[in-house]
Amino acid sequence: MTARPPSLPACQSALDHQPTVVGHRNLVAKRWAWLILVVCLTAMSVYAGVGQSLRKLVGLTLVSLCLYPLLLWATALALHRTRRVAAILETYPWRAYPCEFPRRTGESPKVIMIRFSDDHAPVLRFTPFSVNLAQKQNPQPDTIWFAGDPRFGGVVSPVGGHFPVRVVPEAPVGPIPDGSPEDDALAERAGLITGGKVHRT
Repeated sequence: MTARPPSLPACQSALDHQPTVVGHRNLVAKRWAWLILVVCLTAMSVYAGVGQSLRKLVGLTLVSLCLYPLLLWATALALHRTRRVAAILETYPWRAYPCEFPRRTGESPKVIMIRFSDDHAPVLRFTPFSVNLAQKQNPQPDTIWFAGDPRFGGVVSPVGGHFPVRVVPEAPVGPIPDGSPEDDALAERAGLITGGKVHRT
Protein backbone atom coordinates (compact mmCIF):
# COMPACT_ATOMS: atom_id res chain seq x y z
CA MET A 1 0.00 0.00 0.00
CA THR A 2 1.41 3.39 -1.00
CA ALA A 3 1.96 5.81 1.87
CA ARG A 4 -0.04 9.02 1.70
CA PRO A 5 2.13 12.09 1.00
CA PRO A 6 2.43 14.47 3.97
CA SER A 7 -0.03 17.35 3.99
CA LEU A 8 1.04 20.96 4.36
CA PRO A 9 1.57 21.91 8.00
CA ALA A 10 -0.77 24.52 9.47
CA CYS A 11 2.14 26.67 10.66
CA GLN A 12 2.81 30.40 10.42
CA SER A 13 6.48 29.57 9.87
CA ALA A 14 8.05 26.69 7.97
CA LEU A 15 10.54 26.31 10.82
CA ASP A 16 7.64 25.45 13.15
CA HIS A 17 7.33 22.17 11.22
CA GLN A 18 9.37 19.51 13.05
CA PRO A 19 10.71 17.65 9.97
CA THR A 20 11.96 21.01 8.67
CA VAL A 21 13.72 21.72 11.98
CA VAL A 22 15.47 18.36 11.72
CA GLY A 23 16.27 18.92 8.04
CA HIS A 24 17.83 22.32 8.71
CA ARG A 25 19.79 20.92 11.66
CA ASN A 26 21.16 18.19 9.38
CA LEU A 27 22.08 20.81 6.79
CA VAL A 28 24.07 22.82 9.34
CA ALA A 29 25.77 19.66 10.65
CA LYS A 30 26.77 18.65 7.12
CA ARG A 31 28.29 22.08 6.43
CA TRP A 32 30.23 21.92 9.72
CA ALA A 33 31.51 18.47 8.74
CA TRP A 34 32.76 19.84 5.40
CA LEU A 35 34.54 22.70 7.16
CA ILE A 36 36.21 20.38 9.68
CA LEU A 37 37.26 18.05 6.85
CA VAL A 38 38.94 20.90 4.95
CA VAL A 39 40.79 22.01 8.10
CA CYS A 40 41.94 18.44 8.75
CA LEU A 41 43.13 18.02 5.15
CA THR A 42 45.12 21.23 5.47
CA ALA A 43 46.74 20.05 8.70
CA MET A 44 47.52 16.64 7.16
CA SER A 45 49.21 18.24 4.14
CA VAL A 46 51.39 20.35 6.43
CA TYR A 47 52.29 17.28 8.50
CA ALA A 48 53.07 15.28 5.34
CA GLY A 49 55.59 17.91 4.34
CA VAL A 50 57.65 17.47 7.50
CA GLY A 51 60.82 15.57 6.73
CA GLN A 52 60.26 15.59 2.96
CA SER A 53 62.74 16.77 0.40
CA LEU A 54 62.77 20.44 -0.53
CA ARG A 55 61.17 19.70 -3.89
CA LYS A 56 58.25 17.80 -2.37
CA LEU A 57 57.90 20.39 0.36
CA VAL A 58 57.63 23.18 -2.22
CA GLY A 59 55.01 21.18 -4.14
CA LEU A 60 52.89 20.55 -1.05
CA THR A 61 53.18 24.20 -0.05
CA LEU A 62 52.01 25.38 -3.46
CA VAL A 63 49.04 23.00 -3.39
CA SER A 64 48.14 24.14 0.12
CA LEU A 65 48.38 27.82 -0.75
CA CYS A 66 46.36 27.50 -3.97
CA LEU A 67 43.73 24.91 -3.07
CA TYR A 68 42.94 24.91 0.61
CA PRO A 69 42.19 28.64 1.12
CA LEU A 70 39.63 28.36 -1.69
CA LEU A 71 38.07 25.24 -0.18
CA LEU A 72 38.06 26.81 3.27
CA TRP A 73 36.37 29.95 1.95
CA ALA A 74 33.74 27.97 0.03
CA THR A 75 32.83 25.70 2.93
CA ALA A 76 32.78 28.56 5.45
CA LEU A 77 30.53 30.58 3.12
CA ALA A 78 28.19 27.61 2.67
CA LEU A 79 27.95 27.26 6.45
CA HIS A 80 27.24 30.97 6.83
CA ARG A 81 24.45 30.77 4.23
CA THR A 82 22.52 28.35 6.43
CA ARG A 83 21.60 31.41 8.53
CA ARG A 84 19.76 32.90 5.56
CA VAL A 85 17.98 29.59 5.02
CA ALA A 86 16.86 29.69 8.66
CA ALA A 87 15.70 33.32 8.34
CA ILE A 88 13.59 32.45 5.28
CA LEU A 89 12.08 29.42 6.98
CA GLU A 90 11.27 31.52 10.06
CA THR A 91 9.58 34.20 7.95
CA TYR A 92 7.48 32.20 5.48
CA PRO A 93 5.20 29.15 5.73
CA TRP A 94 5.40 26.18 3.40
CA ARG A 95 3.28 26.32 0.25
CA ALA A 96 2.87 23.53 -2.32
CA TYR A 97 3.27 24.16 -6.06
CA PRO A 98 3.59 22.09 -9.24
CA CYS A 99 7.17 21.83 -10.45
CA GLU A 100 9.46 20.39 -13.10
CA PHE A 101 13.17 19.61 -13.12
CA PRO A 102 14.53 20.74 -16.50
CA ARG A 103 17.43 18.58 -17.66
CA ARG A 104 20.67 20.32 -18.51
CA THR A 105 24.27 19.18 -18.87
CA GLY A 106 25.32 16.68 -16.26
CA GLU A 107 23.37 13.99 -14.49
CA SER A 108 21.73 16.05 -11.75
CA PRO A 109 19.13 18.77 -12.40
CA LYS A 110 20.69 22.07 -11.39
CA VAL A 111 17.48 24.05 -11.64
CA ILE A 112 13.80 23.72 -10.83
CA MET A 113 10.83 25.36 -12.55
CA ILE A 114 8.00 26.18 -10.15
CA ARG A 115 4.56 27.08 -11.47
CA PHE A 116 3.44 29.69 -8.96
CA SER A 117 0.61 30.74 -11.27
CA ASP A 118 -0.41 30.49 -14.92
CA ASP A 119 1.53 33.70 -15.63
CA HIS A 120 4.56 33.11 -13.42
CA ALA A 121 6.65 29.95 -13.66
CA PRO A 122 10.28 31.00 -13.07
CA VAL A 123 13.35 28.82 -13.24
CA LEU A 124 15.21 28.77 -9.92
CA ARG A 125 18.79 27.66 -9.35
CA PHE A 126 19.94 25.59 -6.38
CA THR A 127 22.64 27.24 -4.31
CA PRO A 128 25.37 26.89 -3.18
CA PHE A 129 25.46 23.33 -4.57
CA SER A 130 23.39 21.41 -7.08
CA VAL A 131 21.10 18.71 -5.71
CA ASN A 132 18.65 16.24 -7.20
CA LEU A 133 15.53 16.89 -5.14
CA ALA A 134 13.49 14.50 -7.25
CA GLN A 135 15.35 11.65 -5.53
CA LYS A 136 15.47 12.98 -1.96
CA GLN A 137 12.77 10.83 -0.30
CA ASN A 138 10.28 12.57 -2.54
CA PRO A 139 6.80 10.99 -2.67
CA GLN A 140 5.63 13.56 -5.26
CA PRO A 141 8.40 14.61 -7.70
CA ASP A 142 5.94 16.83 -9.59
CA THR A 143 5.16 18.89 -6.45
CA ILE A 144 7.50 21.05 -4.39
CA TRP A 145 7.16 22.77 -1.06
CA PHE A 146 8.28 26.39 -1.23
CA ALA A 147 8.89 28.99 1.48
CA GLY A 148 9.78 32.46 0.25
CA ASP A 149 8.72 35.05 -2.30
CA PRO A 150 8.09 33.81 -5.87
CA ARG A 151 9.75 36.97 -7.18
CA PHE A 152 12.99 36.60 -5.25
CA GLY A 153 13.38 32.89 -4.48
CA GLY A 154 13.52 31.21 -1.11
CA VAL A 155 13.80 27.65 0.15
CA VAL A 156 12.36 24.49 -1.39
CA SER A 157 11.96 20.96 -0.10
CA PRO A 158 10.49 17.70 -1.37
CA VAL A 159 6.98 17.15 -0.08
CA GLY A 160 7.29 16.78 3.68
CA GLY A 161 9.68 19.69 4.34
CA HIS A 162 12.50 17.39 5.46
CA PHE A 163 15.21 18.52 3.01
CA PRO A 164 15.36 22.35 2.77
CA VAL A 165 17.48 23.76 -0.06
CA ARG A 166 18.08 27.41 -0.98
CA VAL A 167 16.96 28.51 -4.45
CA VAL A 168 17.50 31.80 -6.26
CA PRO A 169 15.97 33.08 -9.51
CA GLU A 170 17.83 32.82 -12.76
CA ALA A 171 17.74 35.76 -15.17
CA PRO A 172 14.03 36.51 -15.71
CA VAL A 173 12.61 35.69 -19.15
CA GLY A 174 9.30 37.47 -18.61
CA PRO A 175 7.63 40.10 -16.47
CA ILE A 176 7.97 39.69 -12.71
CA PRO A 177 4.71 40.16 -10.79
CA ASP A 178 4.45 43.27 -8.65
CA GLY A 179 4.35 42.90 -4.89
CA SER A 180 2.86 45.00 -2.17
CA PRO A 181 5.00 47.09 0.23
CA GLU A 182 4.19 44.45 2.86
CA ASP A 183 5.55 41.70 0.58
CA ASP A 184 8.74 43.69 -0.01
CA ALA A 185 9.18 44.33 3.71
CA LEU A 186 8.76 40.61 4.41
CA ALA A 187 11.34 39.71 1.76
CA GLU A 188 13.75 42.24 3.26
CA ARG A 189 13.27 40.80 6.73
CA ALA A 190 13.95 37.28 5.46
CA GLY A 191 17.16 38.37 3.74
CA LEU A 192 15.87 37.70 0.21
CA ILE A 193 16.53 41.30 -0.78
CA THR A 194 18.45 44.27 0.57
CA GLY A 195 17.53 47.72 -0.67
CA GLY A 196 15.59 46.18 -3.54
CA LYS A 197 18.56 44.06 -4.67
CA VAL A 198 17.98 40.30 -4.84
CA HIS A 199 20.45 38.11 -2.97
CA ARG A 200 21.54 35.27 -5.27
CA THR A 201 23.30 33.19 -2.61
